[in-house]
Amino acid sequence: MPKKILVFSFSFIGDAVLSTAVIQPLHKYFPDAHITFLVGPQASDLLATEPNIDAVIVYDNRGEHAGWKGRLRLIKTLRVDKFDLVVNLRDSLTARCIGAEHWGMVRGESNRHAVTRYLEVLQRHGIDTTDAHPHLQLTEAEQAMAYSFLSEADVTSKRLLIGMHPGGNWVYKLWDVEKYALVANALSKEQNAAILLFAGPNERALQTQVSEMMDIPPILVQTENLRHLAALISNCNVYIGNDTGPMHIAAAVDTPVVALFGSTNHIRSGPYGEKHRVVQSGIDLGCNPCHPGRHPGGCGAGSCEVIAGITVEQVLAAVKRHIILSNLSHVGRECNLLD
Repeated sequence: MPKKILVFSFSFIGDAVLSTAVIQPLHKYFPDAHITFLVGPQASDLLATEPNIDAVIVYDNRGEHAGWKGRLRLIKTLRVDKFDLVVNLRDSLTARCIGAEHWGMVRGESNRHAVTRYLEVLQRHGIDTTDAHPHLQLTEAEQAMAYSFLSEADVTSKRLLIGMHPGGNWVYKLWDVEKYALVANALSKEQNAAILLFAGPNERALQTQVSEMMDIPPILVQTENLRHLAALISNCNVYIGNDTGPMHIAAAVDTPVVALFGSTNHIRSGPYGEKHRVVQSGIDLGCNPCHPGRHPGGCGAGSCEVIAGITVEQVLAAVKRHIILSNLSHVGRECNLLD
């Protein structure tokens, strides 16, 4: 039985969150094993203090691990740790070079959810993955921070709390900021909802733009601590956003997600789990989804007509269905929905 397991995870936050789906089945099958995740610098901030992971090693392919010399440096570092088993979720050649048993990706139809493909790596070796899913385990201190923040913002446990993130790392993923504001206005006025408006470090101007379009000021969240972000999202009744890392964080802390998709493939990278809803416009230009594959952004338009075609009414309907179906019980929060 392996005593030390290394999971080759990812650089992007969303991909790294999805890879946490392998933790529970690995722990169950190898209860005494020490599990280490290899992740990029951004994702390391989120997973370094994850209680279900024993250690994190940072893989910086744009810094000390760039190029073939950098990869050799990484291989030497990993060999020192004498891992017994490598679970290679990124199909990396480096994972085969560190002197451990290697479990690699299963070849097959690629148009399936990333989590499905990650879990197949374990299933191939007889590990039961029933009910396995991406999960982030928040600490008491992290939850206390979130409660303190919301208390200072005057948000009571009986009030509907909606998380909203209009940003993303690729312009073709983004829904119109004016429509985000219209959704927020409707939920604030009709449902007396408090709006947590999230933004990444480079999205402050976008956050301000949406905020200034809203009739009722939102609660601005500007933390760069991803664990704090996750704790705040975990207190939301519903999270609304584009295809981004925070969308996957929301699903991993069990907050119902309304995800807006157009240029990216929701089958491969949508929020994982049946409780979440993907909203699409239904417009087919013949080039969508263009990412992954299909020369992403090759149209040069600077925005995506497919995601722009999603209506405010579609998003509001998805949010209201979430609230009704969950009976407003998410994370112990309660409120009365007046329709």
